[in-house]
Amino acid sequence: MATADAGGMHREKRKDAYSLGDYNKVTYVAPNSMVAFTGSMASAAVLIENATNVTLNLNNGGSMTGALLNTKEIHPIGVNKVTIGATGKVHVLHR
Repeated sequence: MATADAGGMHREKRKDAYSLGDYNKVTYVAPNSMVAFTGSMASAAVLIENATNVTLNLNNGGSMTGALLNTKEIHPIGVNKVTIGATGKVHVLHR
């Protein structure tokens, strides 16, 4: 006797289903906060919405202020910590 197949229920998952773009996750860092990006939360790029009071700590050492980068542009810089004072806004992009 033939068995019924439920269609997509038994198909293999696409290999590229989780890498459809360069950046597939974003973390918003709000004013008056500090967020670390390590392990599974490793960063791949940053987009600064408001550079005031923003400090970026880079993956291989060193730090820089957000004012050194253009706002509203994607910068492919890996950061391990973002510290923001009263007015900054940063979006950290992940792969």
